[in-house]
Amino acid sequence: MVRVLLAEDDADLRAVMARALERAGHTVSQVPDGGVALERVLGPDGFDLLLTDLEMPGRTGLEVIAACKREHPDRPVIATSGKGRPVDVALDLARRTGADAVIAKPFKLSLLVDLVARVAAGERPEDEARAEDYDDGDVVVIMPPNLLAAKVRAGSGATD
Repeated sequence: MVRVLLAEDDADLRAVMARALERAGHTVSQVPDGGVALERVLGPDGFDLLLTDLEMPGRTGLEVIAACKREHPDRPVIATSGKGRPVDVALDLARRTGADAVIAKPFKLSLLVDLVARVAAGERPEDEARAEDYDDGDVVVIMPPNLLAAKVRAGSGATD
């Protein structure tokens, strides 16, 4: 199916994510940090989709996303985050940097597998009609890049 480059510094989480994606029929190449991920992104082509954490040693996920989109503008990218900056802000930055979809940790593996399949098939935020497609309690965010800023402006009463 899809060749996934998985960049995640938490070895246990990386193994569980890789196993779930492999069971769904994907081929997964795992890298433990942003530096190695950046080398793979800039090296010979060997993956169809980048799935990267944002907070990693070596290089940040944002740097990896930016390089991926610069070298391979049409390659799908999914960003994950669960620590560091406030998660909503981090994921909004990932979208602004070029991520096609973002998912907040913790997440259900079934949702990750579904998200990878959908993004690899070409679904993008503008194609997404409803967030209600997900069960309550699952945190999956697919949003236009400026949604967080629009929410902040709406909450403060500011307008463009």
